[in-house]
Amino acid sequence: MKIKMKYKLSFSEADKLIERYYEGLTTGVEEKRLMDFLSQSNLPDRFKPEQAIFGYFNQKKQKPHFSVRSYISWISAAAVILSVVFGLQFLEAGNRGDYAYIDGKRITDIREVKSQALASLSDIDSGTNEVEESFKNLNNKDLIKDQLNVFSGL
Repeated sequence: MKIKMKYKLSFSEADKLIERYYEGLTTGVEEKRLMDFLSQSNLPDRFKPEQAIFGYFNQKKQKPHFSVRSYISWISAAAVILSVVFGLQFLEAGNRGDYAYIDGKRITDIREVKSQALASLSDIDSGTNEVEESFKNLNNKDLIKDQLNVFSGL
């Protein structure tokens, strides 16, 4: 017993439907049958142009799938990352301030820092030029020999 498929077309029936299609006489059901027939593989080469036409229309009908759930997951991940970054900056901003370390102690009072800086500037001897003395030591051959002996271990 043979079972005949509902949408199966013979080549001659397909040729007749294609001719009716080009004349604009096919119904929606006939075009669906023709599309199902032309979507098969292993058809003769004479059906290749119609396969290309119906394949193009088939691709046009397929709309891109838009998923709100995927966008929500990406947006929530970005929100978490931004929250962490801004939260860390907010916490760090509370610890900032003007301070200086003087003799190993952290001093946050700006007036005391300024007074200590001015006092250290006044301690520098303005009468001696340290740069000139350093250059003189560079030309001191005895000093250079002593330093080389210290580093060479002699």
